[in-house]
Amino acid sequence: MEKRDGIRVINLRIGIPDREAPSEIKQLMAEYVLEERSTFGYPCDVHPERGIPELIDAIIRHYDEKHGVTLVPENIAVTSWTKDALHNLARLYSPGVAVIPEPIYPAYEAAALLAGHKLRRVPTSGGSKWLPEMRFNGDDTFFFFCDPNNPTDSVADEAFYHELFDEVKKRDVGAIFDKAYKDYKLDEGAKPVSITQIPELMGYGYEVVSLSKHYNFVGIGLGWIVSIKENIDRWLKLSSQFSQGVAWYVQKVGVEALTNPKVQKEMKEYMKELRERGGILVKGLNNLGFTCGTSKATPYVFAQIPEGFDGDDEHFALNVLLEKAHVATMPGSYFGKSGRGYVRFTLFAKIPDIKEGLRRIKDVRDW
Repeated sequence: MEKRDGIRVINLRIGIPDREAPSEIKQLMAEYVLEERSTFGYPCDVHPERGIPELIDAIIRHYDEKHGVTLVPENIAVTSWTKDALHNLARLYSPGVAVIPEPIYPAYEAAALLAGHKLRRVPTSGGSKWLPEMRFNGDDTFFFFCDPNNPTDSVADEAFYHELFDEVKKRDVGAIFDKAYKDYKLDEGAKPVSITQIPELMGYGYEVVSLSKHYNFVGIGLGWIVSIKENIDRWLKLSSQFSQGVAWYVQKVGVEALTNPKVQKEMKEYMKELRERGGILVKGLNNLGFTCGTSKATPYVFAQIPEGFDGDDEHFALNVLLEKAHVATMPGSYFGKSGRGYVRFTLFAKIPDIKEGLRRIKDVRDW
């Protein structure tokens, strides 16, 4: 479209941070790479398969500080990019039915289908604060749950997890909890829950955590899985068939991300800027006839489209926002039928671009 019209498109569509990893991380990784034997051998042969001890210890301290829980190394396995882990975790379950609440990150559907599962979707709505009512059938094998949620920015409280555990235990259903935004707090009142806070729930599934968004490690690839020892051992047995582990220097900067004050300071400044961006975007959208609230724990604004479009979010996003205003967004229905009538905006754009995007939408507004 930019080529056709000669107009730069304001991209408020994709959830990729508009900054690299903190400068301190890049500098330290360069230093680690230059250390002797930093690239010697496959990581899983030279270092512990679950992850280097320094990173495992940093993760344990992270859970103690954030969630007041005590983990042991046997509860943890370090991974590369979370998307890889989400796809391969689905292979741990015998073919059956994968339950997927919607709207949801589309990768879950592909992960389940490629692992040989059928799908059952659970609809949600703004009326339930986008939280699903999870009730399981005899054929249900496992479910995906993204919390805080992409795209809706919903956050489940501890009471929700206790109720969910009762249902999981009743039907003996497995679980994959995507916690890519567990520590992405834009609202101090938001209190994302870890499954480690409900220890019994750990026995039924996996918590998958990523540094891609928390520390802008998108171009590095690092995260971890948490569960009980038996589940982690099962994962390590599977991953040993396709993975050679995570590079030592990548794991070393993971330690820095979790413990280095300079890194923490830079990310706090970035989060502060994201909050400012969110305030400008939400106020502007509501003034233009959208309906949305401020982001709590994700870099997304899930906005109900203005009246007069019969809830056709795809038409509105593509034929109005993109075609006329040259502003790119993500139709809510791309995340499942429950997202119909909504559009997802991201905060990964500089304030001048957000303001320009709002101005363009105002200029083409005919509702």
